[in-house]
Amino acid sequence: MIGVLLFVSIFLLIYGTINFIFYRAYTKAYKNGKLLLGIYLLIQTFLPVIWRILDRSGFTAISPILAFTSLVWMGFVIYFFISYLIIKLISFKLSFDKKTFFLSCLMISSSFSIYSYIETLNPETLYYIIQTDKLPEGKKVRILHTSDLHLGPLMREYRINIVRKAFEKYKPHILVVTGDFVDGNMKDLMYLADMLNTIKPHLGKYSVTGNHEFYVGYEQAIKFMRRAGFRVLRGEYVDLGYVIIAGVDDDEGLRRNSKAFTEEDKVLRDIDTSKFVVLLKHKPVINRGVIDKIDLQLSGHTHGGVLFFIGYLVLDFMFETNRGIKEIGNNKYIIVSKGVGTGGPPMRLFSPPDVVIVDIVGTSKTERKLRKFGYTRHIF
Repeated sequence: MIGVLLFVSIFLLIYGTINFIFYRAYTKAYKNGKLLLGIYLLIQTFLPVIWRILDRSGFTAISPILAFTSLVWMGFVIYFFISYLIIKLISFKLSFDKKTFFLSCLMISSSFSIYSYIETLNPETLYYIIQTDKLPEGKKVRILHTSDLHLGPLMREYRINIVRKAFEKYKPHILVVTGDFVDGNMKDLMYLADMLNTIKPHLGKYSVTGNHEFYVGYEQAIKFMRRAGFRVLRGEYVDLGYVIIAGVDDDEGLRRNSKAFTEEDKVLRDIDTSKFVVLLKHKPVINRGVIDKIDLQLSGHTHGGVLFFIGYLVLDFMFETNRGIKEIGNNKYIIVSKGVGTGGPPMRLFSPPDVVIVDIVGTSKTERKLRKFGYTRHIF
């Protein structure tokens, strides 16, 4: 509880400061409307906390409206803050009057907000071919990897339809979701689980928990995933013949003392490494002690930084990579999805949502040395 209060306090301090900077920029440029704007910005500062509390308390009729209002403003004012800092630096050499300064920030932040919202509606498909001698030559197993749907007050049918269209187009044998499946009170949203339950790959559907499952209540989250037809892998694995799918809870479960939390070294201790082992893990963090046990790790969580420069300048130092594929050992890879939904503002900047298709193709050792994997990118 203390940790939650500390997080909320830090969030309100930072977000309140950003809103105050908008207020100061406006009031330096204009004299009218100061009181109304001040009241509006004060409400907006606390609204992300208010709608989360209302949603968790069961007021699911009003929480979507407040969530959309709050998160769209949040995205816009963050862009305004970034624009403010950049133009402030430029203005040391160029002279801007206060109105021009404010309107420049307003125009830039509005333009980026509109573009970023449109980008969330245009997912891409990332298609990888991984060759391995652990499958018979010519044998292919196709996995549809999705992550971070964030189903809840804001993300609903449209995000599920992205997964459904990808399933119908690429006809995968396996569907996986690597965490942050849900992000709200799901008691009135079980129809979304029923929509997902109509997707039936013949080798099954598998998911793991992300940090948001623990934020919103992992018991109801797991109930939702199971109703959607997914087997939730919580420190266990499934042998599908030539391929093994293993999964672990997000480490948020460990911080919250989840009794079911199991480290991947225990899960993979006695696994059959003659088969192609896929590990589902929400955060793209590699446990170096088990690299010899896995062939492929599928992860999400990063959203590509949401703003692309955050991904490359910040997240690449926190995680193995913020997006795409990376070799982590000899013929061993991690693939990170940028996610289908958005966990915060419904905006992205050069980090569009994606679904990932992975073809695991059996080949000889000689061919594998010549070509380890292939990659193509499609606009969905």
